Amino acid sequence: MNAFIILNYNTWELTIRCVESIFETCKHDYTIYIVDNGSLNDSYQNLKQQFKDRKNVIVIQSENLGYARGNNMGIRQAIKDGHEFITIANNDVIFLEESVDRMCSFLEKNPDVAVAAPYILSPEGELQNLPSLKPISTSDYFLYNTKLSNFASAKRKRQYHLDYYLTGDSIKDDPIPVYKFSGCCFMARGEMLEKIGWFDEHTFLYYEEDILSHKMYKAGYKAYYLPEAKIVHHHGLTTGKDNLFVDTEMLKSEMYFLSKIYQLNVFLLFVIYIDRALTPILKKLKRKYNLTFKEYLAFFRKTWSHFVKLI
Repeated sequence: MNAFIILNYNTWELTIRCVESIFETCKHDYTIYIVDNGSLNDSYQNLKQQFKDRKNVIVIQSENLGYARGNNMGIRQAIKDGHEFITIANNDVIFLEESVDRMCSFLEKNPDVAVAAPYILSPEGELQNLPSLKPISTSDYFLYNTKLSNFASAKRKRQYHLDYYLTGDSIKDDPIPVYKFSGCCFMARGEMLEKIGWFDEHTFLYYEEDILSHKMYKAGYKAYYLPEAKIVHHHGLTTGKDNLFVDTEMLKSEMYFLSKIYQLNVFLLFVIYIDRALTPILKKLKRKYNLTFKEYLAFFRKTWSHFVKLI
């Protein structure tokens, strides 16, 4: 039996739309666990009222614990209730016809696979969030995931993407083994999540799937990308795209991932930290958001303090 875990933070209308897409498309038995992650509005009350007559929808009220801890709360309850498969879904996801059933059927037919990940479309119908095929080497992470990439040729950048990521041209109908999948939606075996320690609760937001994927890889678990299981992801509707909070949490989570999971040395970590610490300034110069010196100083102090604790 399948369980859905959906986090809600203030955007209860999106959550209702996501849940209704499950009602419309999923034919397997399921329970939906909505974790209201400390919303500052009437989300919890609205969701309770909306689904009061649905016995297979459980709304859980929580303080704002972040993505990992909030999802873990729902996952633990679902496993306690006897669910074998756990579908993690952002509330800005819309499930399309047969998407859930195809992921569920694939896991049922392939007991050696721990995760089934869907084909993700933007609202405009464009392919997004392509999975990666293998861990990125330390040198390539440093060269192609920092501002040093500006000095790489277009040919070398293209080869980098071909080496590590799926491309639209390479995707047919058959399932594809992958290393890292998108955290916006995937179906996993509850047993696997228990064994590797759930989502890592050292992060508040971002890099959860990077950490989970690498732990799975190290433990020998398999993940597959299913091109015929399609969803739509309205990316950025929950957290927003460009703001200082996003940059702060993304930097903190990346530093944790690189130091504790990828185990980069201190010198490389420091260089990458400085690279990321420049991001808010560059965004201000590009007028993506306003930024005062006081705000940037607070950002730097918070992220630097976190960085020092990690090393």
